[in-house]
Amino acid sequence: MVSVSDVKRWNIGQLDEIFRTVQQRLQVLTHSGDDYGKVFPVEGWAGPAADNAGSTHQGLMFRIDKMAAGASIVGKSIGQAADAISGVQHAIANAEELARKYGYQIAGNGTVNDLYPDGKAPAELHPEDRARARTEVGDAITQALRTADDIDNDLASVLKRAEAGDFGTGDETTVTAAAADGALDPGLTLSEPPKDGTPSQNAGWWNSLSPAGQAILLRDHPDWLGNLDGLPGAVRSQANIARMPAERADLQRQLATAQSYIDQIKGMPYPPPGLMSNAIGEWQKIEAKLNSLDSIDATMAKGDRQLLTLDTSGERVKATIAVGNVDTAEHVAVFTPGFTSTVDGSLKGYDNDMQNLLQHSENISNRFGDGGSVAAVTWIGYEAPQTSDVLNPDLSVGNDNLAKIGAHKLDGFLNGIGASHDIQNQSLHLTALGHSYGSLTTGIALQQSTPVHDAVVFGSPGLDMQTPSDLKVPQGHVYSEWSDQDPVPRLDIAHNFGTSPYQAISGGSVAGIEQLSTGDASGADGRTLHATHEHGQYLDNNSTSQYNMANVVAGRPDLTVRHVQPWEVPSPPPTPGQPVPAPPGRDPQPPPR
Repeated sequence: MVSVSDVKRWNIGQLDEIFRTVQQRLQVLTHSGDDYGKVFPVEGWAGPAADNAGSTHQGLMFRIDKMAAGASIVGKSIGQAADAISGVQHAIANAEELARKYGYQIAGNGTVNDLYPDGKAPAELHPEDRARARTEVGDAITQALRTADDIDNDLASVLKRAEAGDFGTGDETTVTAAAADGALDPGLTLSEPPKDGTPSQNAGWWNSLSPAGQAILLRDHPDWLGNLDGLPGAVRSQANIARMPAERADLQRQLATAQSYIDQIKGMPYPPPGLMSNAIGEWQKIEAKLNSLDSIDATMAKGDRQLLTLDTSGERVKATIAVGNVDTAEHVAVFTPGFTSTVDGSLKGYDNDMQNLLQHSENISNRFGDGGSVAAVTWIGYEAPQTSDVLNPDLSVGNDNLAKIGAHKLDGFLNGIGASHDIQNQSLHLTALGHSYGSLTTGIALQQSTPVHDAVVFGSPGLDMQTPSDLKVPQGHVYSEWSDQDPVPRLDIAHNFGTSPYQAISGGSVAGIEQLSTGDASGADGRTLHATHEHGQYLDNNSTSQYNMANVVAGRPDLTVRHVQPWEVPSPPPTPGQPVPAPPGRDPQPPPR
């Protein structure tokens, strides 16, 4: 196996020079070979000498054809290797930059050494961020070396096969045709994604490929890429959009089969009980999936959208759409909806909500924050519980089964955004938003290590936590909202979903979760904000609850309007355009992530 030192010594310039030389020699060989091929047979020459000369000529042409075919694929493969090596060297350079940023150094053998082994890293380098960065650096190096080995082995194989004369048939009509025949061989192949790869492994693999290699995979294997956490959002979106026609055609075939079965049942004199209702139910499920694709198409047609996940398996379509560019945005919000949410029924409304949230967040970022751009993501990447399944013990909204399944997927998605940003040395402030049962899903996901810096839960039945410290989010950066007429936070009387994030409001103590207002208020930007009262109103435009979320997303949680306890006196809102001091114990700006 090659080492980091080996790869850094590989000289692309020399390979490019060899490639040009091979191409020049091949051109001479094909021209001269084609000219030589025309000298025989000689008109009017016959007899034993002519036969011997013809046999010799045929043997030489066979060798020239094989040589041309071999030279053609060798030149092609050397060019491929030069291009592929540039991707690997770029990946190693990015990994070295990420390592330096977090206080690590990559040795020549690929090990990641801690420059602060005594635990005295600078205060701005959070331990969890450092630990995640170390994993990402290690995965990036592993994947880069895996790609480098693949390049080395493939090129060696091509050279050995060319030396053995394995390319071309030797009996092409011309030497030029023989060279073209040799070039049909793929030469170097592109490595597949790591099997069951983590987001950082996927990011490392993708980053180790050259732009040309990435373009080939986007063209030939969008099914590999669309749902692969750790890849850039633009790549995933392009791949998923490319998959849409085939997914639609497959569902249309399924629908036709389901309709045919219904027609067959109609022709039965005495169909078994339940057969028709089951068949109709299957038809309706497929139709809902097609309606989901329609909803995705309509949402993407608005422009400035990225289709980050697309999964038509299971009972319902799962999809994730971002407003804005998650690759370049400094502030990214990921919203997880809850009970009864579906792609066909909910995506349009939630996408509008995320569009509004993005606009307000960017306004706050520009006026009071760092000026960073924002992307807002609607993540319907799991099958949320539905009304029809309330009494189903496995699928009911009354238990956390579906939330746990969704949380595993959400955890990977959040880490994928972080890994993609880190590997490209892009700054990221990531906020998780969870509504209703989606807040339960979010809470479970955040009990794993993620790059999430802030979280807001609203209309939450619980987070499956015992204490806020169970959530791996920086202390003081978890926020909750509860509208006064929303019954959902009161439903979990038995605390099946853990300690309520609203226990402080209801008289208990849940230190570590900031309670935000949903009542009438004025914003730091001078806007008059209206109260929200019901379970489905938290994202209403120009509401206090939406304004609070926008501030958190923009990295200015200190501008939020807090829930006022009876013994507290509210402070007047800050004057627009004036610096806003952070209240005690709050960070006016998030630490780097």
